[in-house]
Amino acid sequence: MTTRGRTLAALLAVLARPSWWVLGLAGFLVRGGIVVFLVAVVTLPSPLALASVLGPLITPLYLGQVDEPLVALVVSGLAALVAWVVFGSWVAAAAEVVLVRDARQAAIEEGLPTGPEPPPGRQLIGRSVVAHLLALIPAVLVAAVASVQIVAVAYRELVNPSDASSIVLRVIGGAVGPVAAIVVTWVLGEIVGGMAVRRIVLAGEPAANAVLAAAADLLRRPTGALLAPLVTAAILAIEMAAVLAVVALIWTEVRTRLIRPLDEPLATALAIVTLGAAWCLAMLVTGLIDAWRSVAMTFEVERHGAVAGGRSAMGLPGMGSGSGPGTFGASAERRPGDWSAGDRGGSL
Repeated sequence: MTTRGRTLAALLAVLARPSWWVLGLAGFLVRGGIVVFLVAVVTLPSPLALASVLGPLITPLYLGQVDEPLVALVVSGLAALVAWVVFGSWVAAAAEVVLVRDARQAAIEEGLPTGPEPPPGRQLIGRSVVAHLLALIPAVLVAAVASVQIVAVAYRELVNPSDASSIVLRVIGGAVGPVAAIVVTWVLGEIVGGMAVRRIVLAGEPAANAVLAAAADLLRRPTGALLAPLVTAAILAIEMAAVLAVVALIWTEVRTRLIRPLDEPLATALAIVTLGAAWCLAMLVTGLIDAWRSVAMTFEVERHGAVAGGRSAMGLPGMGSGSGPGTFGASAERRPGDWSAGDRGGSL
């Protein structure tokens, strides 16, 4: 079965297992997806409001005057960020490990070719967390370098706005290259980390080796490694943009009615119920698509493992040794008319 066939089979498997949607949604939210949902209902502050809030904090720091409240604020902020990264990575890794195992079992039940039986693993969640963090190191380095230009553009837009549009759009427009570099390296890091997790769960590899091998697979077979995650990520981005636009539209109506809720109580209640339904639908579809991405990647890794395992069993050069199935001395090729590697024939 091809990569496209495996991706479609993954979608059918996910549609039949709603419990996977919850796991996919949990992994998406704790990795930062909750911020995307909040953007739909949170109004971003204006440059004037940002200056009023951050000015008293940044000015003493700029003048070299560091007081205890500022230090406490910075330390608590960094501690909260680290706690979120550690906790979120752990929960997301736990959900991903469960999805990988369940996806392999589903592939077996559906009769799809799979790789060798995974060895009993220890500390799979911890190794998966380490693999994801290692895979994102290039993205962190690129972000650190690109942030210099992004901060310069943001400062320029705050001091002398180029137009009346949102500050976020103006900064992105003025720093397209750095922003694009961060997005590309982050997406590739997520793909490499996901492939590394599957190597850890399905092959028992150490975290560092799994990340290096996943990066090498990305270079050796980019089509198979990138097709499923990129297609599902693109669908997820389109879905998020559509449903969150609907949520934002409904939230605008609800916010308007909540100013005077007693004028039309029935209409206000219906608007609130509609907002809740739209929010739940957005999360449900997001969890489905994220689970589809995870299962599609697992199916692809299993497909590659089945091919490699089949070649190893047939004793092809460079792929291990072993005798193929069949009668004593028979050819290891699977179908009549297959090319016989090394001019090996079959005899009884």
